[in-house]
Amino acid sequence: MQTGRGPPVCPSTKCRRGSYCIEGSVITVKQNRKSRLTIAGFFIVLAGLLYSCGGGGGGYGGGGGTPPTSTVQVVACPVGGTTDVSIISSTAAGFSPGSVTVPVNTTVKWTNAGGMQHTVTSTTVPVNGTFNQTVNPGVSVCLKFTSAGTFNYQCSLHPVMTGLVTVQ
Repeated sequence: MQTGRGPPVCPSTKCRRGSYCIEGSVITVKQNRKSRLTIAGFFIVLAGLLYSCGGGGGGYGGGGGTPPTSTVQVVACPVGGTTDVSIISSTAAGFSPGSVTVPVNTTVKWTNAGGMQHTVTSTTVPVNGTFNQTVNPGVSVCLKFTSAGTFNYQCSLHPVMTGLVTVQ
């Protein structure tokens, strides 16, 4: 091994420029700008992800506390006092009526009067108002709407079937 100014140089012909000879082993040290930038970029992205996760308290959403109550709740279908929607086919007119307007705290009941399985699935809803219920033939599902808003929905199995619940 030669010594002098700079790092030790390996006398082996296997060594290349930028390599060091340590006890007969060749260790390649690549010191290029691209690899340093890649490593620095990785740590910057990692720091950004950690920062965006938030801190303080854990719990719901990283901010502590409990999750907000949904504005649409699945409930057992009552004997009466519901706004009824029939599911009659797999066409655009599959929900009848296609649009209902109800007061807050109203239960809407979907009854599948056809012979195929359908769903009642939210598409655009206010925060905490998502829903996705399967409705088998001859079965009903009920959802209680506890706050005002516009709730668009569809059958996820037959997306041409759409409906709207407006809660005032």
